[in-house]
Amino acid sequence: MEASLRVCFKSEFFREERFDSYGGTRSVKRIDRMRKMELQTRIRPVADRFGEQGIDAVFTIMSPDERLRALDWIIKDNAEHNERGNEDIEIVLRLGGSRWMVGKRNDVAGLEARVPIGVQEAAEAVMVTAGRAGQLLSEAWHSAFGANPDPEDAYEKAIKAVEEAAAQVVSPNNSQATLGTVVRDMKNQGDWALPLNPRDPDLPARMAELLWKGQESRHGGNDYRKPTPDEAEAALLLAVPLVQWFSSGVIARRQSA
Repeated sequence: MEASLRVCFKSEFFREERFDSYGGTRSVKRIDRMRKMELQTRIRPVADRFGEQGIDAVFTIMSPDERLRALDWIIKDNAEHNERGNEDIEIVLRLGGSRWMVGKRNDVAGLEARVPIGVQEAAEAVMVTAGRAGQLLSEAWHSAFGANPDPEDAYEKAIKAVEEAAAQVVSPNNSQATLGTVVRDMKNQGDWALPLNPRDPDLPARMAELLWKGQESRHGGNDYRKPTPDEAEAALLLAVPLVQWFSSGVIARRQSA
């Protein structure tokens, strides 16, 4: 996709049309925008090179990681200023088979890792309908699948999302409830179940406990370890159905037959 993305960089993103003294227009390099990008993305200084040699020279010296960060910034800046171009970028990414796509979380656009469309649509439906828990899921999704992933934040936000959805259902009188105390209460009560398998009342508690105990970074001292990207993504995709089930009442107290 390098050639196609180079075209994206060479389009109107770093140029603008200005009127000249003769009533015509001329294309002017947006060096100010390039300088803003290099500062906010922490890539190597490229604005002066852009002013002297043009966008091809800049694109050539960028590493693949810098191009990715720059593209993420362009998408975000386009959306903030209501400028066109993100649709064209998404077409290039999709047709090129990229693992990246143009996404939007909490009204902030940017690159996201592409996941199966059904998984993404299901997750987005929960984010929209689950209130504060959905917002936390959205933040976790961006940290897990964004161009600058933060697995620790993704895992932490996934847990907080389930806490938000479950605590008010399982432990409404405990204002300090954590996912750990929610799991404890569910196990003590012993009758929280899904309608698809009411004979297994421990299943929702086991799922929540798996999410809770898998976060080794919550421990201090010698047990501290940041989650890997795979662990964070797995935790998030486990949190999505839990949030939906608790928010919609699918997980409820049921007497086993």
